[in-house]
Amino acid sequence: MNIKYSVPRKKYNRIAYRIGGLIFLTIALFQAITIVSGNNPRPRLTAIFVFILGGYGMYLVYFSLKKQAFDITYTFTDEGIDITHHYGEIHYDFEDIEFVTMVIADEALTYYVLNLKTNKDRYTIPFPYKGELCERIYNHIDSRIKHDEEN
Repeated sequence: MNIKYSVPRKKYNRIAYRIGGLIFLTIALFQAITIVSGNNPRPRLTAIFVFILGGYGMYLVYFSLKKQAFDITYTFTDEGIDITHHYGEIHYDFEDIEFVTMVIADEALTYYVLNLKTNKDRYTIPFPYKGELCERIYNHIDSRIKHDEEN
C-alpha cells in the first residue's frame, strides 16, 4: 500500500493570524506603556487586560508558525508514514504511533477526520468527501499498530 495524501493550507489564513496577533500585541504594548508612564487611572485592571491581550496575540503568532499551519503531504506505506511539511520531512514507523482514531464529523458521511498521535506530535487529517480513503488508511494503520491489552 502506497497512498500519498496532501492537505493544503491557505497562505492568507497564516498571514491573517499573524497580522491579528501582531495587532493584539501592539495594543497590549501601548496599554503597558500607559501603565509604566503612570497615565492610567486603573493600572491593575489594565495590567490584566495587557496580559490577556498579549497572551492571545502571542498564541496567534505562535500557532501560525507551526508545521500544521502549512501544506502537509502524508505518504502511507507498509513501512510507516512519511510526513512532508514546510520545515522538512519526518518518518514514523508503526511502533512510533500511539493511537489512531477516525471521526465522522458530518452526519451525511461527507467529512471524515483521522487523528494520529505519535511519540512527539499529534496530527489531525481532514478527508472531505473522501470517506472510503479515510477508512482504508485507518484500517491499514490500525492493523499495524500495537494495542495495549486491558485486563
